Amino acid sequence: MEIHLKKKRITVYDCFQKESNSIDIPQVKKLAVLISNLLVESSGDEVDKVKMIPFEIEQAQGLPKTKHPFNCGIFLVKILECQSLKIGDMTKINDDNALELRRTLSCEIFNQFVDESFGK
Repeated sequence: MEIHLKKKRITVYDCFQKESNSIDIPQVKKLAVLISNLLVESSGDEVDKVKMIPFEIEQAQGLPKTKHPFNCGIFLVKILECQSLKIGDMTKINDDNALELRRTLSCEIFNQFVDESFGK
């Protein structure tokens, strides 16, 4: 999830394909109330629940969907990578390519963090 403090919005990135698209996640709603309370209290003002602006909770649209819950992590990593690089075409993020996406990511991580002298 992405939390926009100034816009008072929480965006949920959910790649798991479900029958219902609605966000029914009690933890997200509790988090929204907690963040709102923390912002009000940190401002030094007295907590006034009437003036408290609730966070809007929305579900990110246009995300690739998976039928397998174990693919959600790699999907999210690749979606965030596409967003940061401003790549709009995410058609290659799918269940058929999930294993290759994992292999590629593991090689990138290995190459980034392992010293050249590894294995000598």
